[in-house]
Amino acid sequence: MKVSRHCAPFNLAAILLLWPSLVFSFSFVRRRTQKLGNYVPTDDSLIGRNRVMSLRAYVVDPKTENSSGASAEEKAGFDTRGITERIMKSIQAESQATGAGGASTWEAFQRAEQNWARLKAYIPSSEDVPPPPFVVEGDGSSKPRCFEKLQQQKDKSLDYDIAICGGTLGIFFAMALQLKGHKVCVIEAGKLRGREQEWNISMDELLHLKKLGVLSQQDIDDAVQTEFPGCRSGFKNEEVPVTDGYPKNGIGYECFTKNVLNLGVSPKILLERVSERFESMGGVIKQETPLQGVFVLNDIGAALDLGEETEPITASLIMDAMGNNSPITRQQRFGNKPDGVCAVVGSCASGFDAETNILGDIIYTNTMIQDKKENGKMQYFWEAFPVGIGRNGNEPGSSDVKTTYMFTYMDADQRRPSLETMMEDYFTLLPQYQSSIKNPETDLDFTRVLFAYFPTYRESPLKPAFDRVLAVGDASGIQSPLSFGGFGALTRHLDRITEAVTEAMECNLLNKADLGEINAYTPNLSAAWMFQKAMSIKIGQPFVSKKFINRLLATNFEVMDNMGPRTITPFLQDVVRFDGLVGSLAKSFIADPTFMPVIVTWVGIPTLVEWLGHLFMMGSYAALDSFVTPWLGPIGNAVLRDERTRYHLNRKIDAWRFGSGSDFDVTELPKE
Repeated sequence: MKVSRHCAPFNLAAILLLWPSLVFSFSFVRRRTQKLGNYVPTDDSLIGRNRVMSLRAYVVDPKTENSSGASAEEKAGFDTRGITERIMKSIQAESQATGAGGASTWEAFQRAEQNWARLKAYIPSSEDVPPPPFVVEGDGSSKPRCFEKLQQQKDKSLDYDIAICGGTLGIFFAMALQLKGHKVCVIEAGKLRGREQEWNISMDELLHLKKLGVLSQQDIDDAVQTEFPGCRSGFKNEEVPVTDGYPKNGIGYECFTKNVLNLGVSPKILLERVSERFESMGGVIKQETPLQGVFVLNDIGAALDLGEETEPITASLIMDAMGNNSPITRQQRFGNKPDGVCAVVGSCASGFDAETNILGDIIYTNTMIQDKKENGKMQYFWEAFPVGIGRNGNEPGSSDVKTTYMFTYMDADQRRPSLETMMEDYFTLLPQYQSSIKNPETDLDFTRVLFAYFPTYRESPLKPAFDRVLAVGDASGIQSPLSFGGFGALTRHLDRITEAVTEAMECNLLNKADLGEINAYTPNLSAAWMFQKAMSIKIGQPFVSKKFINRLLATNFEVMDNMGPRTITPFLQDVVRFDGLVGSLAKSFIADPTFMPVIVTWVGIPTLVEWLGHLFMMGSYAALDSFVTPWLGPIGNAVLRDERTRYHLNRKIDAWRFGSGSDFDVTELPKE
């Protein structure tokens, strides 16, 4: 599936105004004792009984929250049973790309379904027996060929300075590092090619790649296949026109933001151009080369095990760009079930109304929370992008091709629905979302059916567990927990990571502690976990208003929209800025003051306390970036003689900037 992002942030900072009353109203709070990465459910008993009972009538209105209803088939007016298999088998087979959503066949869908079922069924236990390690340090008996080659190259040059595993996004890291003078090799298990389906991104992100020399202007011009003015964000309890905001109309709010995810680029062209330039500069790409394991001798280097018939490759540093399903990441996260999941289904098809196919939806709802009975409750969101307009002589309104996604946030509880159930819901609800469609199976000509689930962990970014091995991109969890896909996160962090890697290589600071400073704690990423939690509903969670999420997001997006592009645009590009978050505090509270206690009840006091800690750290990082970095950076780099101390100072400066969201320059955006 396309590498796209969406962000649905909301402003819980208004709770700060309520903090004294919260302390008074809730007599005690159980301190959260978990370490990051181990999920501990919120204990609803922590909330005072009288307080909860007083909210019961407010949160749930039985007259408007009737959970009974017709079956999916009755609602849709057509038979959705087996529709996924029928449609997928009707699509002509094509060469499949690698990466999340790269395969779009019924067989690939069944494999994804089986993996999803296994993930849901998994219950972590102290008795779990880990599989054979993918990364081995020191013990040459398990990787004798790797051990032998490293010993032979001791005090000599290794094959490469850096080996990057995973080419779809890894090629961008490789190009940036090759430009900095490193000798780089990319290992890709399959063919390194981009799929035909477009990735959606903003121009400022592409221009950042141009600034780094990874792309040329000609590359950008050739790769951009679609361009439209911008995207809508909307949150409504039903599909009707709305005016004013949620507090007045009780239905929802929608707004339009210019120049956000408004470009559809061809992954095929991007990867071809970057790969060609990378190889022309001496870079090496090894395609159809499955990785069997990694062996590390800290005092020499690391070796990639490519199988019995292929000689191992050695390098000073291994960068893992194999995505969230990386075997290295799986080894490191063994025994930890994901803290959250973003599940996505969708399609690319023709047959939509061309005249209205001129804008995108970055995040949109037109239904309330869905009650899936034994599968729990979920809020479905939509994302959609027109294809084939605005470039190459294709005028707006001339294309009936559209990519549509339906996604939801949830945990990986074993009772959660199957991917096929969600796909059937997608086909059922699509006519309600796209009114020109009555029956997707007969009205649309499908070119791809899209499906994926993205496990997310609170322990992110993932610090290295091994010397000479660094996770980047989705493998490290650096992308927002609200996102599916990491191309936007790559453009944001590429310069920071490649600069840090270059300094680490020059100073020979390749142990896990030093490399860990590259994937340092970022409070704005940690704060985003509150956003995901507020948009998901635990199995058995009490007092669930079907309107809660729409009301929450409608209120906060109205505030951010009214504050202007400098507030809402960073949010929509997955950057949580401290000033934007706190700046909307008072207005959010004023807009819907009675909603604040409901939010507290929904997310739970322990989670709220933890979030306030991250918010405090965001403020601290913003202050350090604004007032300390301008003088400490130049002085420290000029005065400090110890390379390691200087390296750690630079990583702290990076963390302050990116952890507060200050890396997103809002001064180039209009105020209004």
